[in-house]
Amino acid sequence: MIVGGRELSLDKDTVLRAMKGVDPEPFRRHVVEIGDTVYPPKQVLAQITGWERTSFTTMEAQRVLSKVGFTCRRVGLNAEGRRAWLASSPEEPTIEDRVAAVERAIVALTARIDELAFQR
Repeated sequence: MIVGGRELSLDKDTVLRAMKGVDPEPFRRHVVEIGDTVYPPKQVLAQITGWERTSFTTMEAQRVLSKVGFTCRRVGLNAEGRRAWLASSPEEPTIEDRVAAVERAIVALTARIDELAFQR
């Protein structure tokens, strides 16, 4: 396989051995299931290769890990793609939550602009 322009030879047993006893870091959007634990895909590939995480993408890490037999998925979705709950995953905001956050930001910015205009 080619990852970040580098050749990589990897198998499932190598990944299992390398991740044994490694605590998962907090994850954001993507996870890979290794045994009974979920990890961020970039954490796993970095742990195995020793490469800097900026030298490859999450999608490359997922491609490699899927190819050797692990399930990669988005946080909040199970292996079949249906919504699932993960205790340590943040809830993804709804569109209504996002719109409300933008509206609050606009109000705050407008108030700050008014303050700056008044100070002149």
